[in-house]
Amino acid sequence: MKKKWIIALSAIVAVIVIFVILSFTLFSLRTIELDYRTNKTYITATDEEIIESGEIKMGGSVFFCNKNKYIEKIESKNPYIKVINIETVFPSKFVIHVAERQEIFAIEHNDQFYITDDEFKVLKITDSYISDQTNAILLEGLQVADENYAVGQFMNVSGYQPIYDALFENNRPLSEQITLIESINLTEIYDDVLQTNQSAIELKFFNGQTYIIYNSTYGLTYKVELMLDVFSQIYTYIGQTIKVSGEDVVLTEDNLKTATIVIKNYYDYREHGQEDCYFDIIPATI
Repeated sequence: MKKKWIIALSAIVAVIVIFVILSFTLFSLRTIELDYRTNKTYITATDEEIIESGEIKMGGSVFFCNKNKYIEKIESKNPYIKVINIETVFPSKFVIHVAERQEIFAIEHNDQFYITDDEFKVLKITDSYISDQTNAILLEGLQVADENYAVGQFMNVSGYQPIYDALFENNRPLSEQITLIESINLTEIYDDVLQTNQSAIELKFFNGQTYIIYNSTYGLTYKVELMLDVFSQIYTYIGQTIKVSGEDVVLTEDNLKTATIVIKNYYDYREHGQEDCYFDIIPATI
């Protein structure tokens, strides 16, 4: 019995030795490639420079490497790069799959404007915000930890509501969002019925209209869908009469151009789901 155990243990040791030898010979890292999953609008570094920034050790085993450390170094030294993953192609190759981070938000903090992506990674810092010089949408009302942030760092924020994602889910990619929206304000509005403050999102559109989404933590995607529907057909309401502060008001092209449109959900959650919402038009002039 003892002899069998010795034989079994020897076999296991032999397998481990062979594995270690192969790891540092056949499976030693020899080749690294980059695979871009998006366009390269802001990425100016060469493939070689990006790979070098990861400080990846060539010749080491593809099994015994800290890929997370490589990803962290690449992303910190290349703000516009997001490493999706590092794929191991056996026996001796890495493929780094990357995407370009987009300029989505402009956030004022410590008398500067931080241009970030949707993960609030700082892509660049400017002294002023000029909407036609950046793709970023001015984002206000976000709580930002009182720290000094450098390019490449992630901002410590709270109070964000996923308005960018809700717009994207409604087939409005960034290229369309920046042509529609001038600014987004994360705020609170007192609800007379619930008698408490409710989260709200105020969106100022370049066409002069303002859209306010009430109770924005509930059914946001559906409310954004309704908002976009109203936006696309707002002028079909010209000539209709609505009640404003108890008075009849005829909707005209002029008072719709700078109108405020409020998006709300119904209070009776037993009868209405998140997808059930409605809107009110508040014309600019009465």
